[in-house]
Amino acid sequence: MERLHRELENQKKKLDKLKSEVNEMENDLTRRRLKRSNSASQIPSVEEMHQLRSSNRQLQIDIDCLTKEIDLFQARGPHFNPSAIHNFYDNIGFVGPVPPKPKGTVSVEQRVPIKNPKTVPDTEEDEGAPWGCTACTFLNHPALHRCEQCEMPRNF
Repeated sequence: MERLHRELENQKKKLDKLKSEVNEMENDLTRRRLKRSNSASQIPSVEEMHQLRSSNRQLQIDIDCLTKEIDLFQARGPHFNPSAIHNFYDNIGFVGPVPPKPKGTVSVEQRVPIKNPKTVPDTEEDEGAPWGCTACTFLNHPALHRCEQCEMPRNF
């Protein structure tokens, strides 16, 4: 009986020792996880937030300026003809630079009267009206849920 009692006490000591080791390992794992999550998702300070907002504002201003410059260059370009925009898809296959116009000659736009756009049977009556993208103003087919040009989602 004494021998069994001593064996039981030894086993209890081993069990207590194992429990303490397991607790120590769990605590260590928890500390590591906290350390890793704090370093990965550290919240920026107020000063850093102000700097980030300022940088974002400056970038947005730069984007707006570049967009306006591009629009101005396109509007002043030598081959820009706003009345021929309906003919855009007919000219997609053209490859290579446009040769300069000789001085003193009449341009094609001045010689040839502008044609009316081809009338296509209106299949969109069943599907609704085309919608304009809020980002790039491209007129998209009514069945599309994203802009065909810039992939901006459609605002319903």
